[in-house]
Amino acid sequence: MKQILFIVGIAFLVSCGNTKQSTEKVEEEDIEITKHGDAITEEGAVSPPNFLAQFEGKDSLNIKLTANITDVCSKKGCWMKLDLENGKSMRVTFKDYGFFVPLDAAGKLAVIDGIAKIDTTDVATLRHYAEDANASQEEIDAITEPEINYSFEAVGVIIKEKNAI
Repeated sequence: MKQILFIVGIAFLVSCGNTKQSTEKVEEEDIEITKHGDAITEEGAVSPPNFLAQFEGKDSLNIKLTANITDVCSKKGCWMKLDLENGKSMRVTFKDYGFFVPLDAAGKLAVIDGIAKIDTTDVATLRHYAEDANASQEEIDAITEPEINYSFEAVGVIIKEKNAI
């Protein structure tokens, strides 16, 4: 009887583990997909040109976007940059600093869901971002003016190999 109670107790403890995970890996026909933050789908995601067209005349936009990842924070994956296909990129941060993306995500495709904004990034923040991206001291010192740009606060991210989306 003691053995049965012991086995039931162990099974109960194992089943009580934390079931919420902020990162999930999925294999679809040998294509690695990672999911971070809130659960999102690819359905309804727009391309960078469609995103820019929808954003015109607005200062913020709740949207789902798919784009190439060009850069990732080299320290812990706390931000990434996406190619907007117009010669510019957009910095993506993650809601409430609640999740990160893999450090090797550059060169892959991302589907992000959240809020895009137009904002001004001050010199101190730009220099901090440059440090995170392992820029040289010369490159960091060359940052002398604020930038007006797009930013995005994502609640969820899907990352795939480029040929998978």
